Amino acid sequence: MKAAALSAAFSLFASPVLAAPVAPAWLDEQVEQIHEEYGLIALGAGVLKVGGEPVVAAAGTESSNSNTPVAKGASWHIGSNTKALTALLYGRLVEQGVAEWGTSVASLFDDEVNSIDPAWDEVTIEDLFAHRSGAGQIGPVWLLSRASDESPLTEQRLATVRARLAERPPGETGAFEYSNLNYIIAGSAIEVITGLRWEEAIREHIFETEGGDWADGWGFGAPQSGPIGHNTVFGFKVAAGRGSGADNPPALGPAGTAHAPIKSHLRLLAQFVDERSTIMTEATRQKLLAPWPDQQADYAMGWGVGTREGLGGIYAHRGSNTMWLSHVELVPQEDTVLIVNTNLYTDTSIEAVGALVSAIEAQLAASAD
Repeated sequence: MKAAALSAAFSLFASPVLAAPVAPAWLDEQVEQIHEEYGLIALGAGVLKVGGEPVVAAAGTESSNSNTPVAKGASWHIGSNTKALTALLYGRLVEQGVAEWGTSVASLFDDEVNSIDPAWDEVTIEDLFAHRSGAGQIGPVWLLSRASDESPLTEQRLATVRARLAERPPGETGAFEYSNLNYIIAGSAIEVITGLRWEEAIREHIFETEGGDWADGWGFGAPQSGPIGHNTVFGFKVAAGRGSGADNPPALGPAGTAHAPIKSHLRLLAQFVDERSTIMTEATRQKLLAPWPDQQADYAMGWGVGTREGLGGIYAHRGSNTMWLSHVELVPQEDTVLIVNTNLYTDTSIEAVGALVSAIEAQLAASAD
């Protein structure tokens, strides 16, 4: 793996830098315009073509009660866009020979959980990543309990697994039901396999892996500098701060507590469309992006699967902890990835992010002609 990573790195270094499919001035203008039109607090976006350099733009202020402009290098909470990275982490463990695809959920925990309902023998790790396990939801009681739970995160996640696996899956196995619980269970399995907290494992095997150029700025929970997430209270935008209440409980980590600068996030996402990826084999890349359980499905391993006119097949996902909104997208036909982030989650911010995504997609399609 080390030799392959170095070889790919030298290959990229020797190649000419490709022209960006989206010009910096154009992206600056679009971000400024949509930020103003929709009355957002902060808005950030980025586009990267494999072999080129990230193009990043930002507009607005860090919070509703601040005049500090948002920096292009600021960190943003990515919410459920963490899920695709947890699936990638498992894929890395498969490549290292310490995990397997097709493994049943029951077998992942047979040494850790004393009582497992036999129905979990029919649920695979892929079913978890594709939200087809039937695991059901975590619910508000779990969120409230974990917010005040001071026990180690590995224990919190494993206790959640034990409680759920003791009974039949409450949902229909094989049917799509989006749930954070799927990724909490998968994250706990990764902790069992590696002996590391999920946060430590993803940092070691993904964020700071040798040969990568995306390590800067990754963290968990509310970013401690830059934009601040916002709640809405009686229609007013209220900064959530940077404490524990500014994010979901840390135990939810594998399902969505990461934050990162747009540039770092773009560089990591580009690995999903780069056939010379330094972090995953082609087999792993195809596995993670294949609709599950078959080509008729519209969700893969942490990615929604769709098409766009002029761009062909795309993979997209949106994440939010109810205080932030982050849209990420892979456009394999153009070897390009894009991100749009804002620090507010409302109907208006959803519309604004959608408008900017559509504008970028249209620009990519035009540049492809």
